[in-house]
Order: sequence, then structure tokens, then C-alpha cells
Amino acid sequence: MKKITFIITFLFTSYGFAQNVSTGVVTLTTGFTVQFDVNGTTNKVTMTMVGPDDKWLAVGLNVNSGNFMGFSGDDVIIYHGNPGTLSDRNFTGSQNTPNVDSSQDWALDSNTTASGVRTIVATRDLNTGDSNDYVFTTTNNTSFPMLWANGSSLNLAYHAARGGASSTLGTEAIATVREFKVYPNPTQKTLNVEFPTSIQKARVAVYNVLGSLVLQTEMDQFNSKINTSGWNSGVYIMNISTSDFSQTKRIVKQ
Repeated sequence: MKKITFIITFLFTSYGFAQNVSTGVVTLTTGFTVQFDVNGTTNKVTMTMVGPDDKWLAVGLNVNSGNFMGFSGDDVIIYHGNPGTLSDRNFTGSQNTPNVDSSQDWALDSNTTASGVRTIVATRDLNTGDSNDYVFTTTNNTSFPMLWANGSSLNLAYHAARGGASSTLGTEAIATVREFKVYPNPTQKTLNVEFPTSIQKARVAVYNVLGSLVLQTEMDQFNSKINTSGWNSGVYIMNISTSDFSQTKRIVKQ
């Protein structure tokens, strides 16, 4: 009975891991990042886009960087305007402005700005049923190429910069076992890093959204507090690493 219970538990745990995949934080260019988190339990995907608050921002989904204009029908998300709009669009395969999808499937959960940095969080179904929308998968190690572009202002016009990026939608099974907890987040004066029982020491590096190193230190379970009172308000990226493991956190300083 114990052996059967163990096998069932193992299968359930493995199944649970397979339900959630993520790109992790992908740096598209200096000051512009995106992350896609896929939840197979709710069949929802969450996008977190961080970039300058005075430019329009765009990310093309599963589009090879060799084709910078995108193939006809390829999926693209664009934030633009003042007041801003997050629009679900598709490439036309030419230099025309991407078409607006008839169905707007991204729900804007939050749109905040701090110190010139905009953070957008939005969700949609993995499969919207729209032929122009990329169908997200919970399959581990799925290649996920992207295109990105931004403008010289919030008004949607010809891009000021563009490029390609690549990531992999992968499971976070290791992270669930070795999860570092960072709180309070948002933070004002102090940030606590709670170590999992399996890890004694770790290296911590914190970067602002422009990619500049703000803090670099080594911490352990008895020395795990960070003074954030001198940080400027805004979004920061924290990387916590050991010799065989790395985890990334998004930190908001109020």
C-alpha cells in the first residue's frame, strides 16, 4: 500500500509540475522585459511586460527573428496611446500597421508606472479560438521565439527600435522545491529573503530595469535582510543563485 501511495503521489506531483511553464524574465532590450507564465490548471497565461512609460511597446509571439515584419496572421501584443490601450493584433506580413483582431482576448489586470517605468500585467486563455492568436502550451522545453519593438512616443507609429529574442517555456519543478520567498513585495525599507531548508547560502544580485547592478552580495539563512530604503521607486529584477540553481524575482520598491 505504501509503495502504491508513493507512486500515485509521484505521478500527481509530476503531473502538477507539467501544468505550469514559464519563459522566466526575458530581456528584450535595455529597459524592456517580458515574462509569460502558463497555468495549465486554470488554462490561463499571464504576461508581465516592463518597459519605459513614454513609448509604445510591442511583443510578437512565437515569431522567428529572421522575419522582422512577421508572417501574415502571426500574433502580436501592442501597448500604446494615452490613456493607454493593450491591443491584440496580427502581423500582415508587410510594413503596414498590424491588424487589430476582431476579438480582444487580453484582459489588462494592472498598468502601473513608477520612476519612468511601466509595468503591465495581463491574462488570456491559452487557446482563445482565434486563428490569429498563438496557442500556448504546457509542454516542457517548448521553443518560444519572440519579436519586440518600441516607439519614440506613446503614439503608435513606425518603430524606433526592434529586435528578436528567444526563450523556452519550461517547467519550474526545481523552483517549487527550492523556492525562495521574498517579502514584503512591494517593499519600502526592508526586503526579507526566506531560504528553503535545502539551501544554506546563495548569491544575490539586484538590477534596475535599465540593467544596472544595484546590489550584489552573498546571503545565508541567518543574514537574509536587504535594506531598500535608499532605492528609487520602481521595478527591480533580483537573481538568487547557487552553484546549481538560479531563480529570478520581480521586486517593486514603493
